[in-house]
Amino acid sequence: MKGCPIQAMFSSNKDCNQQLGVAHDILDVLNGKWRMEVILQLLQHEKRRFKDLQTAIPGGVSAKVLSTVLKDLEEHQIVKRGLDDVTVEYELTEYGRSMRGVITNLVELGLAHRKEVIGK
Repeated sequence: MKGCPIQAMFSSNKDCNQQLGVAHDILDVLNGKWRMEVILQLLQHEKRRFKDLQTAIPGGVSAKVLSTVLKDLEEHQIVKRGLDDVTVEYELTEYGRSMRGVITNLVELGLAHRKEVIGK
């Protein structure tokens, strides 16, 4: 039996399942309806007002749900809320912007999966 395929990424010899726990932590943050859409909007547009975010996200997210998502992303230091004069705007933190590569890789993996498994 081979060792953990991600062992080289970690300094200790912990159980592979424990090591995957850190991946689950961030997947739990990103998982859920509208979270990726909010991040993608803020990757495309440096700053967005609440209403602009709400109308730009396809599928019709309610104000209540969007507010909850933004608060959760703020708690996880992915999004920050700023006040410019009287306008509230949201933008990604440096940490949030660092997710661009991961999201790009997820999209590429999704496209490959569709091509391989679904044939589209």
